[in-house]
Amino acid sequence: MGLHRVGCRRGTNSWILVLTALISVATQLPVWAETAPPRSVPIRILVLKTEDEVRAALADLGRGIPFERLVRQLSIGPERERGGYLGRVDPAGLSAAAKAALAKTPPGRISPIFPAENGFAVIQVLTSREEQELEEKDHRGAEAQELLQRGTSLGQAGDLEAAEDLLRLATELKPDLVDAHYNLAIIYRRQQKLDAAIATMTRVILLRPEDYDAHMRLGAWQFERGQYAESCAMYEKAAILRMDSREAWLRLAQSYDAAGRARAAVGAFRRAMDLQDFNDPALDRALLRVAIQAQDGPTAVLAARKLQALQSGHESFLALGEALLLNGDVDASIQEYQKAVALSPNSAAAQAGLGTAYDKAGQVDAAVEHSLRAMQLEPGNPAYYRQLASLYERQGRLDLAIVAQRDGVTAALVASRILAAQMSDELAALYDRAGMSHEAAQERLRAQSLRTR
Repeated sequence: MGLHRVGCRRGTNSWILVLTALISVATQLPVWAETAPPRSVPIRILVLKTEDEVRAALADLGRGIPFERLVRQLSIGPERERGGYLGRVDPAGLSAAAKAALAKTPPGRISPIFPAENGFAVIQVLTSREEQELEEKDHRGAEAQELLQRGTSLGQAGDLEAAEDLLRLATELKPDLVDAHYNLAIIYRRQQKLDAAIATMTRVILLRPEDYDAHMRLGAWQFERGQYAESCAMYEKAAILRMDSREAWLRLAQSYDAAGRARAAVGAFRRAMDLQDFNDPALDRALLRVAIQAQDGPTAVLAARKLQALQSGHESFLALGEALLLNGDVDASIQEYQKAVALSPNSAAAQAGLGTAYDKAGQVDAAVEHSLRAMQLEPGNPAYYRQLASLYERQGRLDLAIVAQRDGVTAALVASRILAAQMSDELAALYDRAGMSHEAAQERLRAQSLRTR
């Protein structure tokens, strides 16, 4: 992640554009009778499209919002990034409308609304103290720009500690210097200071809410930290900022997936796929997995068929069989699982899948046969014992169901205590149905012990 923002002083000459606009106002108003204002007046300006918008902004000003902030938030003029500050302006060079408004406005006050080339405007005449503070701020800004340049160069050269010092000083001198915060965040990340990087890039987004790159980087860092909800929010904004960004949609899908939002992940994965002009088996597999989690049968089938077209082997038949079963196409699912078993008869997953499909079709005997085969091929998998016990119970063979479930608990003890406790409870229920109350009580005690251990 290289440093690439060295900071350009946007708006440095924007006052020239504003003055040109004011001079060329189409509607010329008569000069007011008041005494002409002194030459070279320090002013700020706010320009909006309609007079009503200006009046609404002035109402906000009356509620205590600073004029400078209103300009940064609302103005449509090029002076926006400087908070409307145009420096010292000679009234003689202004349009009649602007000159008349300025003539009625003493230092520290806001002018009447007047027409400008692109809409309507008001001017704030600064006091001497305000002008001095702004000039000092501009001086600090120039120093901060120099520090940004030097810090960026040092970071690119690999001197991270020196770069950090200069960039931090730049942000202290000019807290709204976005590029200094941005590069400082990258320096922190390269130093493995992830929390500091996250906090600093968050500041970048507060200062520049439409920054796509900042949202993408912050989303990645939050994902790395395990802050999946926050990562989702960053990638959502990035995807809105660039609707055609495959990377943003893909990262968003991965974040949704990590956050357990399978349905949202399905939509984001599909959007990412729509934006690519090539087939990506990894993306198809990811879409299939989240579609199954979301119980989205049609999407699962779509992804599985695409995978089958891209790769051969029994796994592709397995995937399509599972997707078809989820979608309620039981007969078609059986056919796909049969192909998987034919290609790989020693695949426990293929045998178990075919058993499940037969079970859904009401063919319990065939389901038992293939589930038993899956258990024999992979005796350490508790799920196969569980499946087999359920099938035996439906056949009315409680003795075999108990044996299968008991062996399943033993297998589960190796994999997961929580799963073993769940299966112990299920075994206790089987004992109850078989009239074996003592064994049922013993099994419940074991389940409780597993949970509290």
